[in-house]
Amino acid sequence: MTKADNFACDAVPAGFEPMAVVPDFMQPFGPLYFDATRRIMGLRVGWRHLNLLGITHGGVLASVADHALGVTMMRSGDDLAPGVTASLSLEFLDSGRAGDWLEAHVTLDKMGARLRFGSCRLMVDGRCLVKASGVFAVLPLRRKTV
Repeated sequence: MTKADNFACDAVPAGFEPMAVVPDFMQPFGPLYFDATRRIMGLRVGWRHLNLLGITHGGVLASVADHALGVTMMRSGDDLAPGVTASLSLEFLDSGRAGDWLEAHVTLDKMGARLRFGSCRLMVDGRCLVKASGVFAVLPLRRKTV
């Protein structure tokens, strides 16, 4: 397979909808998808996600886990104040390849007023590539002054 090849499996699994394109750090990782019913974020691993060994770069996996945790926390309530990553722990268990459909399965453990705790498993075809756990600090809502 060359870098010019299209992946025969480019189709997005049922239930996943494109996430809004936001000009932020995650834009080059996309397109990103979200299954709101199951609270799973997904993306197709492309050539740009690989390291020199031809496997998914650890920094990409860490960024996806962090983003999935944050997005799921923000989508879990109507008027939640935003949170920022205070701590992120990762265990790399397996590697992904170009063309893989990568899913981020998030579990929210505690949604406190100051801190939020969650865990994430990055999965490909039933294989767990990464186990991650994160703590997010809730930002105080700032009132606009006129």
